[in-house]
Amino acid sequence: MEITENQYKAFGFVGKSELWDQTLKVIQELQEQTWLIAIGSQVKGEDRIHTCGQADGINLVLSTLVQMRQDAKALNGLTD
Repeated sequence: MEITENQYKAFGFVGKSELWDQTLKVIQELQEQTWLIAIGSQVKGEDRIHTCGQADGINLVLSTLVQMRQDAKALNGLTD
């Protein structure tokens, strides 16, 4: 996925961002909760499949946001 100019500006911030940190934290908490539900012994059949799909969607959002941040930082000449 190629980063747009607006995304480059939004994700290419310098320094620390409480909004960024908290956004990732919330997504990671949702990710963990969904994984725990998906592997729970009470979840069976199609419900497990559905929950695994939700977990995969959360993973996609998280990895996409992290990649966009990395791409924007690279375009700005920033390193960790």
